[in-house]
Amino acid sequence: MEKTGNTIYEHTQVKKILHCVNVWFLPFRWGVNTYRGCEHNCTYCNARYTHEYLGLPTGEFAYKIMVKDNAAEALDKELSREKWNKKWTVNMATVTDPYQPAERKFKITREVLKVFLKHHNALMVTTKSDLILRDLDILTNIAKTGFLNVVITIPILDEDLRKKIEPKAASIQKRLEAVQKIHDAGITVGVTSIPLFPYISDSEDDVEKLVKTLSENGADYVILDMLNFREEARDRVMEFIKNYYPDLISKYGELYKTNYCDKEYAKVVRKHANKLIKKYGVDNYDKMFSYRKNSKK
Repeated sequence: MEKTGNTIYEHTQVKKILHCVNVWFLPFRWGVNTYRGCEHNCTYCNARYTHEYLGLPTGEFAYKIMVKDNAAEALDKELSREKWNKKWTVNMATVTDPYQPAERKFKITREVLKVFLKHHNALMVTTKSDLILRDLDILTNIAKTGFLNVVITIPILDEDLRKKIEPKAASIQKRLEAVQKIHDAGITVGVTSIPLFPYISDSEDDVEKLVKTLSENGADYVILDMLNFREEARDRVMEFIKNYYPDLISKYGELYKTNYCDKEYAKVVRKHANKLIKKYGVDNYDKMFSYRKNSKK
């Protein structure tokens, strides 16, 4: 066990690293998480409940990080199985960011990337950190010898707002630069602009500026969606609204009678966003799917 500031790193050995993701509309069916817990501490994070599986309080999700020291070794064994199909896309990561601050020190993600390159396995990498550029050498080789889809999360362009909802994530400018550099390296790169906050970051002008900026910085595709809640995320978000946008408390109460944004409200935002995505040419969604890419060869 190690400690840096308020963050505790607990080293662990895993028997398996792959897990199945049975959601039909996603461009992957398997996931890998090199860490458990995430230091980015995003207000809207819906993954905190996963700490409960280990008997840990959800409040420790951003401060107690499980470092999977043998992740690369475990993955190598699983990808070597006779029944494994290397065309099956694996998303790194589905719950925690593979390039959170811990990665600078432990380099678990980099070692796992070497395994994906070794097996030429279809890969999707999801992050909101520019640290991914450190591994551009390996990522470029993966893209040249197989399928690679990199996804950068950029939900807003307002840096002041970013600091409030994503306190330990990379700046918006650094993420935009990462998108451009990944694109310039010849790697498919998409952007998930999730979540949009109602009445805060989802106006027609805000959405157009966001989509236009992402297009100008090399994004192949953009996916936008509204803020949704899960588990303790509701309390965290409502506390954020109370502190910074108190006039919106009643409106959020009306929009979020369930864990999902009001359907009609969300429909209007999505319709406008979809028009802009087509207008600015960031609708190359076929590039997300390894099997569609292979079918054209």
